[in-house]
Amino acid sequence: MDVLGSTGFVLGNLSRAQSNERKDVNALASGLRISSAADDPSGLAIAETIQTKVSGLQQGVANVQSANNLLQVADSTLASVQSILQRIHGLIVQSRSDLVSIGSLNSIQTEIDTLLREVNKISGETNFNGVHLFDGSLDTSPPGQSSTVKITSEPGADGATPSSTVVNADGLGNPGALVSNASVSTAGGVASLVEFRILSYSTNPVDPITGPLGVPGVYVQTVVYSTDPAFGAAPQNVAITAVPTDGGPLPGLFLTSPSGTKNVLGFDLANITQADVGTAITFLTTLGSNAGTGHALAVNSGGSEGNVVSIALPTVSAQALNVAGISVLPPGLVDTFNNPAGTAGSNVYAADAAEARTQAAIEQISSARARVGAQSVALSEDANNASIQIVNQTAAESAIRDINVGQATTQFTRDQVVSQVATSVLAQLQVSAGSLTRLLLQTI
Repeated sequence: MDVLGSTGFVLGNLSRAQSNERKDVNALASGLRISSAADDPSGLAIAETIQTKVSGLQQGVANVQSANNLLQVADSTLASVQSILQRIHGLIVQSRSDLVSIGSLNSIQTEIDTLLREVNKISGETNFNGVHLFDGSLDTSPPGQSSTVKITSEPGADGATPSSTVVNADGLGNPGALVSNASVSTAGGVASLVEFRILSYSTNPVDPITGPLGVPGVYVQTVVYSTDPAFGAAPQNVAITAVPTDGGPLPGLFLTSPSGTKNVLGFDLANITQADVGTAITFLTTLGSNAGTGHALAVNSGGSEGNVVSIALPTVSAQALNVAGISVLPPGLVDTFNNPAGTAGSNVYAADAAEARTQAAIEQISSARARVGAQSVALSEDANNASIQIVNQTAAESAIRDINVGQATTQFTRDQVVSQVATSVLAQLQVSAGSLTRLLLQTI
């Protein structure tokens, strides 16, 4: 009987069983199938790669939350600016009444000026964690285009709002707009409110500059209001021109500022007849703006390089919103030759310009809030996508790294049984070895 050989065999199996037991205990205690590179080298490498991805995604979700907090601050700020502009609009409407005294108009203007300063303060000071939001540093807007928008003309002497259409626009019996192809040039132009109104008919009207026309015609009044300091010695100019009737359309006309340094409007004048007296048309012109010189914030919303969402915010200063310098006070007048001509008896054109510009600013803020909302939605979608990836990637890592508890428990029980049996067999072999030795000694 090879007792010593059997003992070595049992000891080897016992050692392996005890080694397996130690591994089983470590795995069950930690919950991990792979706790070191020795457990599964390739599995560990794959699991660590997945974990890196998961960590990046988790940080991306945190970044998105911070970015959404920034956008909430931005939207609240824009809402405040919009509320201020709506208050200004209400004050302008209040000022457009002949029942308001000049003292009350001054009080209204003081409040408007104060509110505009508050808009500038909000624009310059609003920040999130030290990042200024509306001072232009995040403005990436493309260049704005010059625009000429037709607005409602003031009522005439009869109190009715005049039509902007003449009966014979092209001289062929087809009606059309009193003024067409109206545009302002960005280079050397001036933002303004311009009204054309046909005042009266005469068989021989006298033009204030050129004298008698010599043919039947009408008097066309042009009122231009601009707060641009380069416009003239005063904000408002009123000019009357004699224009022949049934002389055909007059294309390629233009207005210049009384100072002679600014282009006001280029336009075509329709064919005018005696029946067109009372017709009026009004335009509000704005100049194109420069492109934003800021840079968008980049938010990494994913677990790898390139998963970036940009956040851009506009400038909301009074200048950027084109409401700087608006006034509801009766403006000073200047004649065709840029000579001061007193003060207008009414604030109607100043208030018209202020109201139109304020309404445009309110719409601009509404558009900005819509863009902020869209950016917030984009970030939320990125966060949702990242959260789904985190769940899936974590499940994949768990399948590689984590222990199968049922399987590990079964293996541990098996190794325990093997160890116990081996120990018992080893004890029996030791007894057998002693008996064999005594037997051999007895035979000598």
